[in-house]
Amino acid sequence: MCGRYAFFTPPAKLKDLFGTDNLSNFPARYNAAPLQQMPVIIRHRMGMARWGFLPGWAREDDKALAAKMINARSETVAEKASFRESWAKGRRCLVPANGFYEWVKDQQSGQKQAYYISHPARDCMAFAGLWSKAGDVVTYTILTKDADGPVAALHHRSPVLIDPARAADWFNGDACVAMDLARQSRAHDLVFHPVDGKVGKVANDSEDLIMPLTAHPSAA
Repeated sequence: MCGRYAFFTPPAKLKDLFGTDNLSNFPARYNAAPLQQMPVIIRHRMGMARWGFLPGWAREDDKALAAKMINARSETVAEKASFRESWAKGRRCLVPANGFYEWVKDQQSGQKQAYYISHPARDCMAFAGLWSKAGDVVTYTILTKDADGPVAALHHRSPVLIDPARAADWFNGDACVAMDLARQSRAHDLVFHPVDGKVGKVANDSEDLIMPLTAHPSAA
């Protein structure tokens, strides 16, 4: 699952990574949350969309419904009523992110510890996503898969990662190609470290949220 993430890569670098032909200005976000406007990439263009999928058949801007669909299981996205139209019509997007958060409940204390997850060698990752337009509202969801590698110790689901070098395949390939890319997604190289619990409050949004609580390297 992915319920919060961070994105602070400069637009110029996104152009180099994904071949976007426009440079949109957007602020750094260290605590992106559902129902917020965030950058997404569709083919060679970058724009803003609201996180939390709203199906095209929605009769109104139902934020409560959208908030329940911030993630979509990649294994069933072609069949689920809310997502199958966007999947069938190739409405795929990439969600640029520098990292994401998960919370783990301590069995003894009952308290939850937040962790920041990122790639040690790749500053900017790309989550696989789907977009939809209902009325004038453009929304998106992040695809997930069974977690693997070290991050499986934190949560049983993790975002589907698309190598920026395969962005053209994600956008131009048919549904079979896109599903194969989702199945090939691996999180073995991701690392994580504990962070301050204030990330749990949406109003908090600063660089210190991703800083480790200790000087120890992240580990499983």
